[in-house]
Amino acid sequence: MTDIEKAERLGRARALIMALAATVLIFNVWLQYGDAQYASAGGRGGSWLVVIGLWTFILWNGGGLRPGGRVRALLNDELSLQNRSRALALGFYAAILLALACYVGEWLTPIAAGDALKIVSAGAISAALLRYAWLEWRLH
Repeated sequence: MTDIEKAERLGRARALIMALAATVLIFNVWLQYGDAQYASAGGRGGSWLVVIGLWTFILWNGGGLRPGGRVRALLNDELSLQNRSRALALGFYAAILLALACYVGEWLTPIAAGDALKIVSAGAISAALLRYAWLEWRLH
């Protein structure tokens, strides 16, 4: 298998994993909403920090550290870097809009701070992951 074929395969796999991760994040927010144990100090609350930190790191570095040399250069070409920038921009705007939605939603029904932070963080990361996955899937 040539380096180009490896990069194509890894690019498709990266897109699929990012889309799956976004789906799991949104499902977790829905599943954990209103349960104070998932926003408190301890294993359950701390696991959220790890998950969000992990996916933020993956978005930051372009989806992986494993491939080296030519394969990594092919995988993270100029178009992929542009796609990542576009995805991160969407994630930023999603965070602003979700924060505003939580603020207004609080006028109608109480929203715990931990739940609001999870909605904003998961929504922003998921939006960025889905956008990046979609753009990369079209590319590969």
